[in-house]
Amino acid sequence: MKDVLIVCYGMGCGGAEKSLISFLNRLPKDRWNVDLIVANPNGMYMKQIPSTVHFLNNQYELENFATPMSLRRKKVCNGRDLINQASWQIKSKFLCKNLSWNEKRWELWGKHLPKIKKRYDLAISYMNGPTNYYVIDKVTAKKKILWIHNEFEKLDVNYDYERNYYEKADRVVTISQDCVDSFARVYPDLRKKALVLENISSPETIRNAAKLVPEDEFFQYEGLKIVSIGRLAPQKGYEIAIDAAAKVKKQGIEFVWYILGEGELRTELEGLVKTNELIKEVKLVGIKENPYPYIAGCDIFAQTSRYEGKSIALDEAKILNKPILVTNYATVGASINNGENGLIVSMNGESVAEGLMQLSENQQLRNQLVENLKKEKTGNEEEINKYIQLIEENLN
Repeated sequence: MKDVLIVCYGMGCGGAEKSLISFLNRLPKDRWNVDLIVANPNGMYMKQIPSTVHFLNNQYELENFATPMSLRRKKVCNGRDLINQASWQIKSKFLCKNLSWNEKRWELWGKHLPKIKKRYDLAISYMNGPTNYYVIDKVTAKKKILWIHNEFEKLDVNYDYERNYYEKADRVVTISQDCVDSFARVYPDLRKKALVLENISSPETIRNAAKLVPEDEFFQYEGLKIVSIGRLAPQKGYEIAIDAAAKVKKQGIEFVWYILGEGELRTELEGLVKTNELIKEVKLVGIKENPYPYIAGCDIFAQTSRYEGKSIALDEAKILNKPILVTNYATVGASINNGENGLIVSMNGESVAEGLMQLSENQQLRNQLVENLKKEKTGNEEEINKYIQLIEENLN
C-alpha cells in the first residue's frame, strides 16, 4: 500500500479544520496508509480524528514551534530545541524584516527542525503557511500538494519567499475559482499547478447536530438574535460588527449578537464592547463544539469578513436556511447572490447596521431569502471524490 502524509497546523474551530475532519472520515479505509501530523495538537476537532488515520503524536519540536508555551506538552525537548527557541527570540528582533511573521519564524526557527525520517509516496499540506514550508523542507515524498484556504492576494506574505515553496509543489489546491485566480495573478507561470477543491459540507450531519440544543439563555431570548462564527482575528472584521451593533442599539432595537470563536483579538474586542456599552448585546462566547444550534436558532447570520476563500460558515448557514448578511469581500459571490440568498453590504459599520435593520424590520424579505435557500442545492459531500481522485493521480 502507498504511504500518504497529511500535515495541518491545528484542530481549532475553523472551516479548514472542519473540512479536513470530513475529508479524513471519508478516506478509503483499505487503500492507503495515511499518517497525520498536527503541528499544534490542540482544538475541538482533535478527538474527531478517525482511528483509520495514524496520528503521529510525538512531533514535539514541531509542536514547540507551532504551539503557545502554555499549551505545549514539553517546554523543551532537547538541546537543539532549546537553541532553536533561544535563537528565534534573539534573531527575530533584527533579522528578516522583509518577511511576514510566519515566514520569519520559519526562516529563523522552522528550518532547523528535524526532518521526518519516513519516506512517503505523497505528502499533503492542508493549510497554507508553516505547514507548506514544513512539507517542502522537512518531508521526503515523491509528490507534494500544498493547500491555500484564502484569497492569496489578501494574505500577509512575501511573494518571492512563497514562490520558493509553490514552485516545488506538484499541485496547489485552493477552495474556489476566485482563489485560483488570485493565486494566478501573483504567479501566472504557476497557474497550471492550481486547482479547486471545495471545503466539504454535509447537510445531514449539520442538520442533525443543530437539533442538539444546549442550555443557554440565547435560546430563550425574545429579541432579535444575531450569530457570527469565526476566529477573533483581523480577517473576520469583528470591530465592524461591534460598530454596527452600537448603531443598531441607538435605533432602539433589542438584540443579542453571539460571536462564536476565539483568537488573538479577544482583549481588544472586549474593550470595544465595553467602550460602546454593548455588554448586554454583544457576547464573545468563545468556541462552541457544536455551533449548529446557535446558527439554527438565530434570526440573522452575519459575517463581517474582510476576505475569505470560500466560507464554510456561510455554507452551513445556507444549509440551515438562515437569513444571511455578509460584507462585500472579493470572493463573496462564490457563496451569495445579493437579494436572492442573502444581503451583501459594504465593509463598514454603517452599512452592516443598515442591512441588519432592513432584515429585522422586513419579515417578507427574510421569508423570501429563506424560501430561496430551501430551493438551493446545499452541501457538497460528492466533492470527496475529487479529493480521492487527486490523491490517486499523484500516487500513480
